[in-house]
Amino acid sequence: MIFLDYPLSLDEEIYSPNILRTRREQLGFSQQDVADGARMQLRQYQRLESGERTIEGATMKTALAVCAVLKLNPFIFFREAESMNRYRELIPRDPDAIMEKEQAIPLFVQKACDLYNEQCRTSYSAKNIKVAFCTMDNIAEVYRSFTAQYGFHSEKRNKKDFKFMLAEAFVGQSDIDDPSHVDGLLIRTDPPAELDSPEYYMIIIVHELAHIFCTTHEIPTAGKAGQRFYDLYCEDAPGTPAEEYNNGYMNAGYAIWREFIADIIGDIVYQQPSKHLKGIVPVLQMLAEEVRVGNSGAKSAFHRYLSEIMNSWEGSEAETWAELKQQLEALNLPFIRIVEHVFNNLHGKNCHEIDPMFIETLGAMYLADMIKNTKPDDLARFAASYGFTSM
Repeated sequence: MIFLDYPLSLDEEIYSPNILRTRREQLGFSQQDVADGARMQLRQYQRLESGERTIEGATMKTALAVCAVLKLNPFIFFREAESMNRYRELIPRDPDAIMEKEQAIPLFVQKACDLYNEQCRTSYSAKNIKVAFCTMDNIAEVYRSFTAQYGFHSEKRNKKDFKFMLAEAFVGQSDIDDPSHVDGLLIRTDPPAELDSPEYYMIIIVHELAHIFCTTHEIPTAGKAGQRFYDLYCEDAPGTPAEEYNNGYMNAGYAIWREFIADIIGDIVYQQPSKHLKGIVPVLQMLAEEVRVGNSGAKSAFHRYLSEIMNSWEGSEAETWAELKQQLEALNLPFIRIVEHVFNNLHGKNCHEIDPMFIETLGAMYLADMIKNTKPDDLARFAASYGFTSM
């Protein structure tokens, strides 16, 4: 009812990055006054006011509490939802209406590009982000023709690989400052029914653009053709630094990292609400159980395990490893030393930047912990499947 005192229209141009400070000063409140009224820590509120954290990315309880103290209409912070409602009409629910969907998805791509351009200082647009559409019926054919058309790196895939593929990003093989450089997105227009929504398309497109962003910014030479991390350290090409590393460790570490960091960057750009660790313990335990020798989805489960922790409220709010470690140990969660390794890298510099030693160590720790996480009988069966027998 407090909003009746300060009636605001969603069309009113009141929203700005400084809205919290402006309204607080209008009301004559100190930052401590707002923090006390919203029943939160002073530092927590200061992060919101400075823009270090956003109302949109805060928990609903925190966002509503701050808006109540400052007599702000909370809906002014969620104009994205208004836009999403407009786009919702463009995504047909009829599974046969593929043509209409292909006309609508570019709106989501442009919206995602705008988010990156604003927050990451990129210059993504329809000119340099090429999009191809496919369904499970033609995905193999489209994959081959799309990669051939733009010279994207093409992996050898079979029908089984495509079954679980909902979208994929491709980085152009030329220098990123080359005027002719383009990157690509391959997007399925027939996702599972539970994902056939505007929210799905925005989340998945933001995630895939994160792959492009990270690949071209992860090391100092990443903007040059043939000088990206994978080219230098994971292919074992003669004359490259890859010869100096154990490729099993390096390849495992990079496979986990590239998906994990795309989750992190995607969350930063799209600012989805964080969940508390206590609420996702069952999910974390389920993912941890999948990290075992012989499971083809182990690396996928592990990167999701790391993402869930780092994107949680506790993971994103922790300023020191000691803060997060205490929370994880209290919940008896595994893989603590790997989480520490990743946490320190994320907080030491730009979170998407990496170096070979970090990735090699990540891969070595993962492989060691995966073995420890596998039951002895399962290890024996896995070894026997490769012709190894115990003495």
